[in-house]
Amino acid sequence: MNEDRLTANVVKRLLDESAGQVPPHIQDRLNLAIAKSVQLHAEKHSIQGKTKHIKDGPNHGSTGGLFHQFSEWFNRPALSMAVSALFIAGAAFGVAQFGLENSDARISETADLDAAILSDDLPPDAYLDPGFINYATELQKNNAIPAEDGIEQWMDSLPADFTTSI
Repeated sequence: MNEDRLTANVVKRLLDESAGQVPPHIQDRLNLAIAKSVQLHAEKHSIQGKTKHIKDGPNHGSTGGLFHQFSEWFNRPALSMAVSALFIAGAAFGVAQFGLENSDARISETADLDAAILSDDLPPDAYLDPGFINYATELQKNNAIPAEDGIEQWMDSLPADFTTSI
């Protein structure tokens, strides 16, 4: 503790000595800056006093007063934190809901695919055979189903008894 006190006294003495060695033109600038800061401080407090007086006066219900009251009310840290928390909670809810909907769609697609495979005449092992996949691909290329706009032409090209070579 004594060491701290001695260090503080040495620092104080050195600062006092250096303050005495400041050139006059720098001292004048420092004095001017100090005077300006004191003046601005006094003006700021006098404006705040007038604002407080206006709030308490008859103009309390004016538009400027309402805006000022709203800005003071909304500029509180607790309210800012609450609005931020609500935004984060809403975003998290939206992301979770989006994930659930996509998960449901994927489950539905998988279930439809499984039902189609199981209800087919082919055993499920046939779909795993690469030879069958090649055969099915070639068959699909040779017997392509016409596009929507070509259905009428395809129907017209069918024989009268509607038999095909498929």
